[in-house]
Amino acid sequence: MHALKKYLASSIGRKQLMGITGISLYAYLLVHLLGNIGMLSGAERYNKYGYLLLHEMAEIIIPIEIILIVAILAHVYLAITLTIENRAARPTAYAVKRNSKQTLHSASMMMTGTAILIFVFIHIANFRFGGAGMGGMPTVTYDGVAMKDLYGTMMRAFSIWWYTAGYVLAMILIFSHLAHGVQSSLQSLGFNHAKYTPIVHWAGRAYAGLVTGGFILLAVWAYFQHGGTP
Repeated sequence: MHALKKYLASSIGRKQLMGITGISLYAYLLVHLLGNIGMLSGAERYNKYGYLLLHEMAEIIIPIEIILIVAILAHVYLAITLTIENRAARPTAYAVKRNSKQTLHSASMMMTGTAILIFVFIHIANFRFGGAGMGGMPTVTYDGVAMKDLYGTMMRAFSIWWYTAGYVLAMILIFSHLAHGVQSSLQSLGFNHAKYTPIVHWAGRAYAGLVTGGFILLAVWAYFQHGGTP
C-alpha cells in the first residue's frame, strides 16, 4: 500500500495513470461509435439495442458506467494537477523555440478537454436521460414491451441544423484532443522510442479521424434523413 501511494504521488505515476484513464476513455468512444452505427438499421432495431443495454444488461452496463465516470473524474483531476505542476516549474513565460515539437493539438489540450467535458454533460442529459432540451424521452412499444425511443430522440435532435452543427464542432474538438491524447497516453505507458514514435503519432491521428469521422457521418446522415430541415 505504501509503495502504491508513493507511486501515485510521483509525477511519473500520475502521468501513467492519466494515460491509462485516457486509453480507457478513447476505447469507449470506439465502442460507442459501433453501437451508434445501429441507427442505420432503423428505429426498431436501434431501440431494442438500447433496451438490451439499459435493462437486460443493466447489471453489467451500470458498473461500466460507474467505472467510466471515475475514469473521467480521475483524468480531469490528473490533467489539472499535472498542468499546474508543469506551469509552476516554469514560472517565467518564455518564447517557444522554432524547433519545439509542440503542436496546435498539444497546446490546446486543456481548452479542448474543457469543451469536451461540457459536451459530455449535455450529451448524457439529452440521450441518456432525455433532457428537457430534447423535449423529454418518449417511449415506444415493440412486441408488447415499452422502451425508450432513443432512435426518435436522436433523429429529432439531428433534424435541427444548429444542433447538428454544434455536434460536428464538438467532434472536431474531440479529434484535436484525441490526435494528441492517444499518442501521449501511449508514450506515458512506455511506447516512447525513436523507432516507433512516428507510428504512435500516426496511429493516434488515424484513430482520432476514424472515431470522430464516424460520429460526424452519422450526425450528417441523420440530418439529411429529414431533407436537411427541422
